[in-house]
Amino acid sequence: MTQPFSTKIGIIGGGQLGKMLIESAKPWNVEFNILEASKDCPCFEYASTFIEGSLMDDEKIKELAAISDVITYEIEHVGVETLKFLEQNGTAVIPSGSILEIIQDKGVQKQFYKDNGLATSPFIIVDSSETSQLDLSRFPGNRVVIKSCKGGYDGKGVSIMSKSDISNGKTPEVFQGRVVLENFVPEVTELSVIVARDASGDIRSFPIVEMVFDPEINLVDYLFAPSAVSNQVKDQANTLAVKAIEALNGVGIFAVELFLTKEGEVIINEIAPRPHNSGHHTIEANYTSQYEQLMRIMLNMPLGETDLITPAVMTNIIGADNVTGAYTLGGLEDLMATKGAYLHWYNKSVTKPGRKMGHFTVLDSDLDSAVQKSHDLKRMLKTQPQ
Repeated sequence: MTQPFSTKIGIIGGGQLGKMLIESAKPWNVEFNILEASKDCPCFEYASTFIEGSLMDDEKIKELAAISDVITYEIEHVGVETLKFLEQNGTAVIPSGSILEIIQDKGVQKQFYKDNGLATSPFIIVDSSETSQLDLSRFPGNRVVIKSCKGGYDGKGVSIMSKSDISNGKTPEVFQGRVVLENFVPEVTELSVIVARDASGDIRSFPIVEMVFDPEINLVDYLFAPSAVSNQVKDQANTLAVKAIEALNGVGIFAVELFLTKEGEVIINEIAPRPHNSGHHTIEANYTSQYEQLMRIMLNMPLGETDLITPAVMTNIIGADNVTGAYTLGGLEDLMATKGAYLHWYNKSVTKPGRKMGHFTVLDSDLDSAVQKSHDLKRMLKTQPQ
């Protein structure tokens, strides 16, 4: 029997983003092949073929490509030169390796924004050994943001530091090699726009979400949609996000993370060329999820409608500070008994402090009610020793 969706998708990375991508395509019976360093990963049980190996291993990536019609990735730290080689030899890679090459290096990424007239905070790119000799008076205020050009992920490789500490050579050892120093923008509202663009240039953006970060671990604590910002700000943010993806000539799904300054300016912080934490709520809250939208692009299907069906709050479930190893989830019964609450558990065999273990989304016709329910549930949900 001929199947309507016969494309085989290869995913580099076997984490929770890949898991949710596969789940979105289960109704269509699409086959997935996975490359990951260990079988102990969220995607293992979902793979038609599982290839165990480094995400930077040229031969393993080529092995994945040989059994797949389309290649995508759910993490940025993969072998970009191999992806570019595959594209040059006819393999479809979504998003392209040339885009990933820009995104992988935060310095190159910031320079791309500047070169293309995309509003972003002032910055300089230097070697970490030179930071103590810099004249930091170009940055207003007492603090600057330092970012590793390569290797940062989920809040790692980013730090807010005082100018005096940098001038006195107190930069943490994690910041080795090229780094970005950029203006610290105080009192910002953090926004995100998920943008989808297909091979024909058709673009659909999802309604803007507002994110609240955990200041200790620099991860999203929760987000809500619709955002509370004005329609004027929403239009400004959406225009900037779409302009950025068009400048990249991007095909795929992209999360454009933005700052709204206290002066009312919208600027780009970073772009992720993949499904993103700020789009998890779309699984239940929007007509088309970010994951289904990426599937549609890879299957050459029309883009889906992105409208928000109902207000939503998405909350990350983070490993407790005092628990490492095997675990149980306390408070699960309370969440499962809450009307409009949806749990996504990432199938990670062990927990550790600060690790993303899952998320839950609460839907409610009243956003304030959804926020309150989410806060109540977060207090109850805790990873506990098994």
